[in-house]
Amino acid sequence: MCKLLDATVAFALLAVCTSASLAQDHPRDSEISQALSAAPPSIASGAAVAVMDGKGNTTQLRPGSNGWTCLAPQAGQAQHDTIEHHPSCFDKYGLEWIEAYIAHRKPDAEHVGYSYMLQGGSAWSNTDPTAKELAPGEKEYIHMPPHIMILNARVAESSGFPSGQASPDTHKPFVMFGGTAYALVIIPLS
Repeated sequence: MCKLLDATVAFALLAVCTSASLAQDHPRDSEISQALSAAPPSIASGAAVAVMDGKGNTTQLRPGSNGWTCLAPQAGQAQHDTIEHHPSCFDKYGLEWIEAYIAHRKPDAEHVGYSYMLQGGSAWSNTDPTAKELAPGEKEYIHMPPHIMILNARVAESSGFPSGQASPDTHKPFVMFGGTAYALVIIPLS
């Protein structure tokens, strides 16, 4: 009888430990799924997945095989303020750019990065890359539909797309953060 009881207790403990482990894995699965929703399936299928902290440091959740990295939105923060709070997917130089942006470092002007944000995004400002809240007098942050981004100030400044507007028409291509080292082209897909 004692052996049966010991086996039952051991089995119950194993079940509890396994359930706790699965419960801990589930949030990561959700983060991975969210991150991958930023890119088309042809890119998402081989993309690495990571989370990025507020200093531009990444922690990999899943390795990749195609040179793209999809970032899960930062948890516990408003989902309407800046790029790091939305699912996004970057090529090698795009990831380098976003790491520099988040860390407040100048991106490499020689590298052109690309990014998908198929869930759309938003920003506090179209002109100030350091904005953490709406500018005085502004009542609404910048809403962007699903889009791709070209992450290079030189390309952005020579694109001919509207730049420097406080409230751009986000359903047409435009330059965000024009005149700064963080200038980028937003090309809406809808």
